[in-house]
Amino acid sequence: MITVNDLKKSYGSQAVLQGISLTQSRGEAVVIIGPSGCGKSTFLRCLNQLETIDAGQITIAGITFEAEDARGAAGGRAKQIELRKRAGMVFQSFNLFPHLTVLDNITLAPIRVSGEDPEPAAERARELLKKVGLQDRQHFYPSQLSGGQQQRVAIARALAMKPDVMLFDEPTSALDPELRGEVRRVMRDLAEEGMTMVVVTHEMAFARALADRLLFFDAGQIAEEGTPEQVFADPRHERTREFLRKFAEEQEA
Repeated sequence: MITVNDLKKSYGSQAVLQGISLTQSRGEAVVIIGPSGCGKSTFLRCLNQLETIDAGQITIAGITFEAEDARGAAGGRAKQIELRKRAGMVFQSFNLFPHLTVLDNITLAPIRVSGEDPEPAAERARELLKKVGLQDRQHFYPSQLSGGQQQRVAIARALAMKPDVMLFDEPTSALDPELRGEVRRVMRDLAEEGMTMVVVTHEMAFARALADRLLFFDAGQIAEEGTPEQVFADPRHERTREFLRKFAEEQEA
């Protein structure tokens, strides 16, 4: 479902991604952990072309995007748009439109981007709101919702475009502990239904519970990968051990 070959991204002289390669199967949940600034979020943003790439190749659901496309090669813009359709993104800060109702937030892209008729788009939106447990909130505005409810609306909005892949960038970090469980439950349901997912998180217990495969990023590279059991119980690399040890110490403090 996802193939990444030698992906590189820099901001000026700062190399953020230094040759990331990855193959992910349909229905697999890959969770990325690592210290702040290691390139996790940049990697997600490159996958759906919110950030252009400097070198390498990304393939999602049969659509291949290369660095040459990012530099204006013929057809590059069309492939970029198609890639974004196939990889739905859920952000840390929700990014809902404050002047639109919940229903309008969810139907906007299907109607404007995909050309769907309003009524079928609204019907699917209502089905998705039921899926995330917010069927009674369709006429509310974002300001009338809790943070956990807003994030669940953001997930429904991404699902409304019928993506092949869902990308989650720290989806619970802006929420207080009581509300995180609402979002975690929706994400676990998606994983159980076979959605292909790439998740960036600092929540180690959640990463361990959700992931089919765990990646540890460090300095723009995949420093370690394996099953959650292997990475948490017996990490191969000292850098991974150091990160998990510091995280455990912070949790105990």
